[in-house]
Amino acid sequence: MPELVQPHTLSSIIQHSDGWDLRRRGDQDAHQHDKRVEDAIRKNLREIISQEDIITSDGNRRVRIPLRYLDQYRFRNGNPQGGVGQGDGQIGDILGRRQGDGQGSGDGLAGDQPGENTYEANVPFQDIARYMLEDMKLPWLEQKPRKQIKHVHTEWTDLRRRGAWANFAKKRSLIENAKRHAARKDLPPGKSIGTWNEQDLRFRAWDERPEMHANAAVYMLMDRSGSMTTSKKFIARAFFFWMVTFLRIKYQHVETVFIAHDTEAQVVPEADFFTLSNSGGTRCSSALRLTVDHIRQYHQPEVWSTYIFFFSDGDNLPNDNAVCKQLTVELLMLANMVGYGEIRYRDDASFYGWMGQTPSALSSLQVALSEVKNDKVVTNREHLVVETIQNRDEVYPILQKFLMADQLQAATA
Repeated sequence: MPELVQPHTLSSIIQHSDGWDLRRRGDQDAHQHDKRVEDAIRKNLREIISQEDIITSDGNRRVRIPLRYLDQYRFRNGNPQGGVGQGDGQIGDILGRRQGDGQGSGDGLAGDQPGENTYEANVPFQDIARYMLEDMKLPWLEQKPRKQIKHVHTEWTDLRRRGAWANFAKKRSLIENAKRHAARKDLPPGKSIGTWNEQDLRFRAWDERPEMHANAAVYMLMDRSGSMTTSKKFIARAFFFWMVTFLRIKYQHVETVFIAHDTEAQVVPEADFFTLSNSGGTRCSSALRLTVDHIRQYHQPEVWSTYIFFFSDGDNLPNDNAVCKQLTVELLMLANMVGYGEIRYRDDASFYGWMGQTPSALSSLQVALSEVKNDKVVTNREHLVVETIQNRDEVYPILQKFLMADQLQAATA
């Protein structure tokens, strides 16, 4: 009789197989899932960051991200029902026609093919913020040598045999006890910890490492006049919401100042800045003048790196634009950057049609600020960034332009 070959056991197959480790399958699947979540976030950033429930949340919620379900490769039993490039008819045959003009939602015959399997992944808000802001930074950030914030960082750096019991290192002490008894071989079988000795005790010790941080102050100015509709105000709030999130993720020591204005401007708490209602006329110079005075009093340019971000719809008093232009020139001498975003929301077409303009036309305020940007006599004119935003999806690109302004200037120089 021929000699029977013993079948391989499952353990021997796993042991001798190349490139197939079942113990790593879970890690590989988890890594693949994380990669798909990251790709989905990056692909849909414009839509995700403009969701109203995120802007109005406390920053601790989780966000639902739709993901396409990827089935694992596997063998399927049975005869295949068609394949790639297979179907009924011959080349040139008309198999069917769509009904209607194709303009309506769901117009035409009902489909008979299954769609993609998708599910929603819950992603922490902090993860989305990190994906979104990882490549951004405050432009033209300078280290001010005269005065910097000194922060003492404490870290555990050493283990000692004597110390306070509050710093007792339990795990390391257990290891030392086990090592001592193992070397003497005086423990009964099945035990690894023996009687304690002072030689086994270990206590953690720390060092204080000073860190120097540049003084940075960020001024956020928002028009809250009656012309700022709900849609416009949401765009401004969305921008400042992500600006504050960016600052808290990237920098530990940044002062923020919130200024709201109509015909008059005032410094307001952060909570009020995002909840104030709209009313009154518009005098943008009031916010700029208050910013100049506040910088001179609290954030002198010799000590602080200062940034100003101002959002308005540009509906300003005509005789106020020249004042805004002069104040902007003054701010460029005090601050590292002045950013102005003009909200031209597309639902204002009827208003601009009545005014004989188009929604994309520049306001007289934006024209005045553009003159500052193009005036070669103005100091630091390249640090003035003027942009127009027309819908919610443009919040992220505008944020990129403001927070990567020095890179853009270097690329276009």
